[in-house]
Amino acid sequence: MTGTEESDRPGDRFESARNTVLQHRDDGTCFHCGGGGCGQHTWAVEELGRHPGGRALLRQLGFPIDDSTEEGQPR
Repeated sequence: MTGTEESDRPGDRFESARNTVLQHRDDGTCFHCGGGGCGQHTWAVEELGRHPGGRALLRQLGFPIDDSTEEGQPR
């Protein structure tokens, strides 16, 4: 397995997303931020929304989470 493959594990993506969201909560910005917003933060919120634990964290941080879009649930 290469370094790239190792870093694409679901647990690694979840942890990266969690860290990004928490960084934005604490500082309001990260090193990916630009003048037009932050694509990394957008990705992180979407990634966390795919996992029950991530949705719980987003709710705790005040994000509006709609559980009806959860996989396997009617939309």
